[in-house]
Amino acid sequence: MTSYSYRPNAPLNQYVDLIWVGKASNLQLEAKHHAAMFTELIFNYGDTFQVEGQNIVNYIGTDNHQIISGLKTEPFQTKVSGVYGSVGLILKPFCYGMLIDQFGSKAMEQISEILYNHLFAINEPNYQLVEKKLLSLFGNKAIDNDLMKFENYLSSKVLGKGSLSDFNLSISISQKSFIQKFKKNYQLTPGEYVKLKQVNHAIHLLQNNNAEKLIQVGLDAGFYDQSHFIRVFKKFCGLSPKQFVKSLKKE
Repeated sequence: MTSYSYRPNAPLNQYVDLIWVGKASNLQLEAKHHAAMFTELIFNYGDTFQVEGQNIVNYIGTDNHQIISGLKTEPFQTKVSGVYGSVGLILKPFCYGMLIDQFGSKAMEQISEILYNHLFAINEPNYQLVEKKLLSLFGNKAIDNDLMKFENYLSSKVLGKGSLSDFNLSISISQKSFIQKFKKNYQLTPGEYVKLKQVNHAIHLLQNNNAEKLIQVGLDAGFYDQSHFIRVFKKFCGLSPKQFVKSLKKE
């Protein structure tokens, strides 16, 4: 199996965090993943490539298979069988709403062809051309100020009870309007997104052994008590925090 990735330059990096390429003459793989903090756009040039879970849309054209996978509040699965050949884009969470209207369009099919010809099928990829063409997908769509304000707010706070109420006081639109706008772009409500960030922070702490007691991990991640931490963590990951720690030791 051959795989590589790279991080795009500005201005594309406003939307795309990472671009990856994977190839194998034959691959049989089934994997389960916890709910991640990113949206992913995948172009499959091989045989079977399935992503199963929430907020996933497939488009199968004459000679290309596109998958867009949004944010989730529960685990999801990937299955690969046969010839493996794919290019994937790890996108900012809000990009689902920016791209879903173009999914399966002629413009997206052209992007699939460009990625194949200039990134996947050659030994010396033309990164500059690829980035320029990918940027055209986002065109004149500006990143929404309220969504960016929310991201900046969450990045500067310890996420806990009352986080959303404080934010709602800082924007000019109504809470209902903000929730509608947010869900269109993220596929989750703001409250679900806060929990997703908390769970991913807890996972980071558990993976790096940054706390001896699980309850301390939960508190540090913004959960207000142990039962709340266990309940939300299990919903998003499919395992309790204790089971998750045990699974790490088996790896």
